[in-house]
Amino acid sequence: MKSILNAVMNRAILMITLIVLIMVWGAVGAWKIQRDYLPEISNATLTVSAQAQNFSADQVKTSITKPIEQAVRVVDGLQDIETSSYQGGSFLRLNFPMSYDMKQAETDVRAAIDDLQLPSGLKKPVVTRLSTHSFPIMSINLTSSSANVTENGLRTLIQEEIGNELKTVPGVKDIKVTGGGNAGYSLQLNPEKLKKEGLSIDDVQSALEKKHSTMLQGNVANQISSFPIQVTGWILSKNDLMQLPIKRQDGHTIPLFRVADISNAVVNLQTISRTNGSPSVQLDVLKTSESTITEVGERVKSKLSAIPEIKNHEVKSVILFDQSQEVNTSLQGLVKEGLLGCLFSMICVFLFFRQVRSTLLIVLSLPVCLLATTGILYTMGISLNLLTVSGLIVAMGRVVDDSIVILDNMNRKIQEAGGRIRKQLVVGAVAEMLPAIVSSTATTIAVYIPIALIGGLIRSAFSGFAWSVVIALVISLAVAMFIVPALYYVVWKTSPGKSQDPLETHARMLFHWGFQYEKRIVAIILVLFVLSGVGAAFLPVNFLPMAHKPGQIGVRLELPQTTSLENMEAEVEKLEGELKANKKVSGFSSLLGSSFTPESDDVFDAGGGWIQKPNVANLLVSLKQGTDVNSFMKVLQKQLDARSGKAIYTVTNQRIAGDDSQLKINLTGAAPETLEAMAQSIGQHLSHIPGLAVENMADQEGTVKGYRINLDQKAIERNGIKESDVLQRIQYYTSEGAIGQFNINDTSFPVVFKNTQSLNQNEEASDALARLSNETFTANKGQQVKLRELATVEADKDGTEIQEKAGKPYAEVTANITSSDLGGVSRQVKDEMEKLDLPENIQYSFSGIPEQVNEMMYEMAIALAFSFLLVLMIVSLVFKGWKGPLSVLICVPLAFIGSVIAMVIFRLEWDLAALVGLLMLTGIVVTNGIVIVDKIERNIARGAYLEEAVRFAAITRARPIITTALTTVLTVLPLALSSRQDAVVSQTLGIVVIGGLVTSTFCSLIIIPIFYKWMNRKALPDRTEHEQKKYA
Repeated sequence: MKSILNAVMNRAILMITLIVLIMVWGAVGAWKIQRDYLPEISNATLTVSAQAQNFSADQVKTSITKPIEQAVRVVDGLQDIETSSYQGGSFLRLNFPMSYDMKQAETDVRAAIDDLQLPSGLKKPVVTRLSTHSFPIMSINLTSSSANVTENGLRTLIQEEIGNELKTVPGVKDIKVTGGGNAGYSLQLNPEKLKKEGLSIDDVQSALEKKHSTMLQGNVANQISSFPIQVTGWILSKNDLMQLPIKRQDGHTIPLFRVADISNAVVNLQTISRTNGSPSVQLDVLKTSESTITEVGERVKSKLSAIPEIKNHEVKSVILFDQSQEVNTSLQGLVKEGLLGCLFSMICVFLFFRQVRSTLLIVLSLPVCLLATTGILYTMGISLNLLTVSGLIVAMGRVVDDSIVILDNMNRKIQEAGGRIRKQLVVGAVAEMLPAIVSSTATTIAVYIPIALIGGLIRSAFSGFAWSVVIALVISLAVAMFIVPALYYVVWKTSPGKSQDPLETHARMLFHWGFQYEKRIVAIILVLFVLSGVGAAFLPVNFLPMAHKPGQIGVRLELPQTTSLENMEAEVEKLEGELKANKKVSGFSSLLGSSFTPESDDVFDAGGGWIQKPNVANLLVSLKQGTDVNSFMKVLQKQLDARSGKAIYTVTNQRIAGDDSQLKINLTGAAPETLEAMAQSIGQHLSHIPGLAVENMADQEGTVKGYRINLDQKAIERNGIKESDVLQRIQYYTSEGAIGQFNINDTSFPVVFKNTQSLNQNEEASDALARLSNETFTANKGQQVKLRELATVEADKDGTEIQEKAGKPYAEVTANITSSDLGGVSRQVKDEMEKLDLPENIQYSFSGIPEQVNEMMYEMAIALAFSFLLVLMIVSLVFKGWKGPLSVLICVPLAFIGSVIAMVIFRLEWDLAALVGLLMLTGIVVTNGIVIVDKIERNIARGAYLEEAVRFAAITRARPIITTALTTVLTVLPLALSSRQDAVVSQTLGIVVIGGLVTSTFCSLIIIPIFYKWMNRKALPDRTEHEQKKYA
């Protein structure tokens, strides 16, 4: 190694050139690197969804779910399948191992169902792979600002035109519309007139679907030339449509107006969006995976401002959410806080070394490390996102440590040699510290590398973060070993100055006091360790904090499953009226209904997403500045609970629209009806737990969820009545909401069918079915027979959803945790479940976000265990025997004392940022321990007796240890003073690191020497005075 160092010293110009090349290459990489919010992370579950309007749950299971399930079972890597067959559609979850290539899985699943034969009229099943690129980068809210734009126009033609314009923007993958539908017609059928004219609803549908044209095309030609002619210009009016011919079975045709009325309508309106009580449409912009988020965001905003309806102020557009702007703001904030931290740490370095040149050498190591790391990340194809930048910020607190240790030792050796700078002195000083800094850097890398290699959710999410730290540390080691010594030798031609300063005098006094009362100090530290352990156990756990922005709350409204979208909107409008009258509310938005397609709000959603229920509405309420959110929530919840009606309200500041705060209890081991009843009973029992809102409580046990009509085949045949006549008569009552289409001039217009036999506004379903039962038919002998004599109508009180896993039925109890303490509420639920006296055959298991948190905590624990083993292996390679490694590692848990105390004082919770902070501390305390123990053993090897070897090692290493601790503190100080709450780099990280550095530094300088002395007292007895040698 000395020969390599000598070669580097002799080629200082080459090193300077290399530095310039590295910085230029890194700067180019930083300019070109793709910027994104998060790296591409795929959920380990694929979902397959299929819509089947007017299909019952049983029909969906038999005709759709089972065929899809059979088709995908051949896909490689598939672990298990969860199916849900509900009235109107099918939803399957295909679970794969966490390490599986989900892009390949998606391709295989699509191929497996490509040739699948489903009932006619159904669309092809949709395969969805949930990844970080599946989420919108921008949400745009559209409202009418002109009397010329009606609600129907906004929800149809306007949103369609604006959406199509935005789809032309380069980098835009798709536009997801909420609250929009298709411009079409509503056809009000009169069943009595249909019967009179001898027509069925199918006859009407068939007639409409035929091609109608008001255009003519042809040619005017002679022997010399031919000219194409097209006749256009006639726009169909309502009267024209009413004249459309409908052909009867006997061949005669009658005009449409004789059996129906027609009007303009919004068709396929499955979801409704409202803003501040007014109709609105929400457009979510999705980008392609290869495009840069910031560029796409700017293009979309530019295109949006140029759209005529918005430019002319007929439509008001408000950007509710702009992730491209958030990325810019977050990255700029991180860079700003990182630069401030670097500035503060450099001031600290200057105060300790009191030399401009020494400070500049340390300053140089930062841009070299960061730019080189960025260049390598660019070469690896890793984007610059919040996690990779977070890794760079975390690394900033460590990259200068090796350079500080090397620089301090070079100064010390040259000072001891009389202040004369010689190449061999510099090489010797570096070589002396190489084992310590190489092993300490290796141990710090060992702390992070398991995160990138362990697999599971942790690896999927945070491998980029870990690689950023690891690469930066490797480069910082190379800079400390080669660049700093080479430049030091070139820059210093005279003595760097006296290395002694008042710090060593104070250090001698501190160590003298510490060793004099060593037993008391160790006892106090152990007591604090026990108390901090108790405090850590009572801190709330929220591994992935998911709260609304400050000043925002969510309101969830649930009505019975049979509630129509119109009635849902009416209930929401009542709630909006109360919110509008509340002086503490600044604004609100509402989303209700369901598109029956998979939805998600983050890549970690359990099961790859969910299907939003149509009987649920979610409101986001913004409060005026200065409003006490918790007090407002309590008052609003009390007011809503006092309202009469079937609606159930939940008020929270958690993100309750998705599954970020969901807990699910899966019940198995019995028939579907039994499991459904048990789920309802358990839900009622758990609904009394504070901080828990149980779903599906709007439907009381025994509520009618549907009806079943059973035809009596023998009675129908005995009376000589055609089955088709019976079905046609029933169809008069069940055709409400059916979708058809007009085909006019090669353009299709959707049509929604209405009829007068359907429910009146205040009529119950049982009343309409009573009318249906009284429908009469003429039998073969001329007598009149009522439908109730030919069929039976039964109320269906079973669930409208059939759920199976691995072919066996299961039921779910779903609840939203409204408290910030996810772990505490989860434990309470588990305690209550253990107290329940369930039938022996029924088993239950937990899933949802708390179980996901447990899984991630488990994976993090495995990563930490591997880290500890790697650190132990590296430390054992550095030191012989077991006492040296144990002296280093025994203080790792003691270093966490300050972190826990700080978390308790500032009322923080265990989350990802806190765990990353503890990882940082582990690397720092192990590094300091290696530096201390290495110096102790060097002193002993040179002939020092134990007491003095320990004492002088602590004194001579006090300066670099305290300097690196303070530089790290100052690096993360801007974070601790900020209100940043990103996933990794947050205020929590800064507080955890600063609090922990206080105790870790004390443990490194006092506790490690004390433990080393205690463990080696018998093996290394003190020597006599005349045997002492100079060694420091």
